[in-house]
Parts: sequence; C-alpha cells; structure tokens
Amino acid sequence: MTIAEAKNKMQNTKDFFTKEIQKVRGGRANPQLIEDMTVSVYNSVLPIKQLGTVNVVDSTLITVQCWDKENADAVRKVIEESDLNVNPSVDGSLIRVPLPPLTEERREELTKIVKKLLEEVKISIRNIRREYIDSLEVGNFSEDEKERGEKDIQKLVDQYNSLVEEEFTRKEQELMTV
Repeated sequence: MTIAEAKNKMQNTKDFFTKEIQKVRGGRANPQLIEDMTVSVYNSVLPIKQLGTVNVVDSTLITVQCWDKENADAVRKVIEESDLNVNPSVDGSLIRVPLPPLTEERREELTKIVKKLLEEVKISIRNIRREYIDSLEVGNFSEDEKERGEKDIQKLVDQYNSLVEEEFTRKEQELMTV
C-alpha cells in the first residue's frame, strides 16, 4: 500500500462519516433523514428519493411527493416504522412528515450515537495506518524509509482524526442547539 492509497482510504472514511452524521436528525428538518430509506415496490427495493421528490418545507416538516400515487402508503409505512419516531400523513400522493421538537434526553441520545460513530471511524483510520505499516514491513525498505513512512502515515492519521473531530463538534453543537 502506498501513502496515496492510505490517504484515499482515509478520505473515503471521512466522507462516510460526514454522510452518516447528516442522517442523524438535528434541530432542523433534513431530507437526508428519509431519502435513503428503502421501500419494497415494483418487485424490488428502492430508496425513497427514487420514488418521489423529497422537500423540506420548513424546519419541522419534510414532504415526499410520490410520482406514483400507489407507492404513497408503502413510503409512509417505511417512514413510520423507522427510528425517527414520526407520524407521517398521506394526502393523495403527498406525504407529510412532521418532525416534533427534540427533547433534551433525545438530543443527548443522538449525541451518543454520533460519538459512537466517531469512535468507529477513528478505529477505521487506525486500521488503515496499521495496514500501511504492515506493508512497509513486508516490502524491501531500509530502516530509514520505514521510519519516514511511519512518520508520514502518522501525520495523515492526525490530520484525518482532527477533521472528523471537527465534523463531530459541529454536529454536536447542532444537536444541542434548541
């Protein structure tokens, strides 16, 4: 493994973290909360964003305008059974998803979930470092090259750890803001 490959893997890990924490509900409605939920229709499983248009009307309401009216109940059911604790309503092909305000307890719960995800991402970054260092051991490198490689990978680890920490801090502030 080269340092460029390790950097690419770390960037992908950071991007994954960013995408996952966007799915965690903060104080405002966010279409990413529901658009990737999968619905079983047409003898296949499709994400909601492929069955209709997902919009944020205001900070507490998400709507889904289904392209096929027949899918509205299936989409509503999937949203209702999700862990968002919401009660969507169907009006023809339009689904309204009102988001109740978060309680202090729920905000702390969501922060713990994001923190757990942060720890998993940091472990993944450390595993990439371990993989890189192992590749140095297997290769025909001098001690100086191995030492330089270890210093370079540690700089990358520190850089990506600080980037995901910043993302976590932003999300934590968003979650705790009433």
